[in-house]
Amino acid sequence: LSKVGELFLVLSRNPVDGMSYVRELPAIIIDKIETDPEDLENELRYHQLTEDTVGRWWRGPQDAVADQVVLHYTINRPVGMIRGVSDLSQVLTWLERYDLWLEDRVRINRYKGAYLWHVKIAGALPGTLEAKRAQYARVPKPGSIIITDDSEEWTAIQPKIGADDVEADGKAIRLMIAAGVGVPLHFLAEGESATRATAREMGTATYRHFAHRQHIFAAVVTDLIKKAAQRAGRPGIDVEIAFESVLREAERIGPEAPRGS
Repeated sequence: LSKVGELFLVLSRNPVDGMSYVRELPAIIIDKIETDPEDLENELRYHQLTEDTVGRWWRGPQDAVADQVVLHYTINRPVGMIRGVSDLSQVLTWLERYDLWLEDRVRINRYKGAYLWHVKIAGALPGTLEAKRAQYARVPKPGSIIITDDSEEWTAIQPKIGADDVEADGKAIRLMIAAGVGVPLHFLAEGESATRATAREMGTATYRHFAHRQHIFAAVVTDLIKKAAQRAGRPGIDVEIAFESVLREAERIGPEAPRGS
C-alpha cells in the first residue's frame, strides 16, 4: 500500500458455503478503471492486462451475483483522480540521484588509489624503447625493488582528484529524501543529527503519520471483512480491529525522567 499507493484485493466466494478468499492483484496490471459517469468514486469494473490483447474485466464489490469481485483501496489520491500515489513518488528522483552519487564516490575512491609508472629513458637509441617495453611488459608488484642506472627515471603518476570533502553533498541529498517521505534524518541512521530530546520532537509528526496510516489499514481490513460477510448473507456484523499504536513508540523514545535520590 505504501510502495504502490493502492491495493486491488480479489474476493473469491465459494458458492457452496459462502466463504470468501482474498488475494491481491498487482496494481501495475490494472490499466483501466470504469466508473459511474455520475459518480467518479463509484467504481464499476477493473480491466486487467493479460497475455492476450483483450485482457480481463473484474466486477466491483457492488455486484452481488459475481463469485469474484475486486475491492480497490487507495492512499495519497489527488482530487479528481481514481488511482492512488506511492509514498515514494516525490523522492524517486532524489533516490536515483543518491544512487548515482554513491556509484560516483566508489569510482572516485577507486581511481584515487590508482597509479601508473612513467619510465623515462635518457638518450634512447633506435630500438631501445621497444626493448624496454618488452622488458617491462609485466608491471612490477607493489614493494618490488627496481634497480636502474642514470639512464632510466621511474615516476609514479596518480590522478589528482580533489574530492575529499563531500560529506555535505551526501547529507543534502539524504535531507531531500527524508523530507520527501516525511521522516527525520535520524530515521535514516543519522544518529549524530539529533539528541534524545530533539529526536522525540522531530519524530512526533512522523509517528502521527504512521498512526494515521494504521487507522487507514484498519479501515481497509474492516471494510474487507464486512463486504465478505455481506456477500455471504450476513450483513450488519460488527468488526473491531485492535492494534498497538506506534505513538507509544514515540513516548518510549522521549527523554528519561529525572531519577530520585
